[in-house]
Amino acid sequence: MTLIESGRDIDLAEPLVLLHKPGRYSIPEQAYHADPLRHLGGSLSSTTARKLLSPSCPALARWSADHPEHKDAYDLGSVTHGLTLGRGCEIVEVPAPSWQTKAAKEAREDARARGAVALLSKDLAAAQAMRDAVHADSLAHVLLTQDGAPEQTLIWREPVPGTDAAVWARAMLDYWPAPGRGWLPIVVDLKTTPDVSDEHLQRSIWSFGYHQQADWYTRAYRAVHDEAPDFFFVFVQKDPPHLVRVVQLDADLQRLGREANDAALQVWHSCQTSGVWPAYPPVGDITLIGPPRWARTLEDQS
Repeated sequence: MTLIESGRDIDLAEPLVLLHKPGRYSIPEQAYHADPLRHLGGSLSSTTARKLLSPSCPALARWSADHPEHKDAYDLGSVTHGLTLGRGCEIVEVPAPSWQTKAAKEAREDARARGAVALLSKDLAAAQAMRDAVHADSLAHVLLTQDGAPEQTLIWREPVPGTDAAVWARAMLDYWPAPGRGWLPIVVDLKTTPDVSDEHLQRSIWSFGYHQQADWYTRAYRAVHDEAPDFFFVFVQKDPPHLVRVVQLDADLQRLGREANDAALQVWHSCQTSGVWPAYPPVGDITLIGPPRWARTLEDQS
């Protein structure tokens, strides 16, 4: 067991990282997802906070946290982040048209076994093109090259609304701005997306709970540095011409994000205290399901 002091950079080869006090840390992504505070009973991340609430439930949130799943679709986003932010794991280019051949599959498995990410040549080219598009956008480039550092983990104690309790919490910021510079620090999160139109971004932000993520990262920065930051998303389109949008959430979305995280904190604390992670109610009974709200609206209009 290795306890890591705040502020220390952790070598990417270190597989086991355990943290024990609030602060900023530079640790591998794998160590972050393994929860470096598990020896203290575990910590709440933005991803788990979003899964605690409907349309998910605490039972699914607990299962997902205990059984992290890797999907091939994550690799392109991971490599794009690494290339764009200048930090990440080893990238292995596989010169094959698809993953169907035995050689390509073996190359991918060999890469994963040592913590690297394998991408087909066409996908690596797409990731490089997205990196170039982001840095060609003057505002996005400034945000991602401000005084600070990429992929920094913040650990803090977050109060549980309506109680005297506080829980361990963690967040890995895509780009962490250095505090105490005399101007408003801006936390930045990079997202790849199939579409950067207003309509699609509005749906994605709501569907994936990005408004919760924005509030969570803002809480993290304020708790660790005692300074309130601003928060911007940088969205880049996966397909050419790889359009880039810098997005700030309006007051309504920010409020809804805070309210959702407050509710998630209460659920997390209740589940941790009781040891019960409930599934969808009512358990052991029959659930009556009707038409969705949008279908009712169409019926009323007919």
